[in-house]
Amino acid sequence: MDKIAIIASAGSGSRMGTDIPKQFLPLAGKPVLLHTLEAFILAYPAIKIILVLPEGQLAYASRLLQDLPYKEQLLLVPGGDSRFQSVANGLGHVTEENSLVAVHDGVRCLVSPELIRRCFTMAAVR
Repeated sequence: MDKIAIIASAGSGSRMGTDIPKQFLPLAGKPVLLHTLEAFILAYPAIKIILVLPEGQLAYASRLLQDLPYKEQLLLVPGGDSRFQSVANGLGHVTEENSLVAVHDGVRCLVSPELIRRCFTMAAVR
């Protein structure tokens, strides 16, 4: 069964009060978003990740992610006007039948690979 993660990072982050969108703010030497992506890759090295970002951030994210060893597993998708629409845009790119799909917020970077594995395991038995 294929595992897919939709990482929704299409919010503006206006409450952070910075010029840099919160998913790209540095944390421990790298952007917050990279910590989130790495947790999913550590949980399942072959996972497909659909990364949903605002249209205006896709080019920047593409440059940021181009040297990652798992870049072939990433699909960048433009977000919508709401979280619902952004997740729907991500789901619209799930083409594999018989897949488990997790939806996660891109700035919730402290998620552990263990928690990700437990969630997929529980979803598989439901």
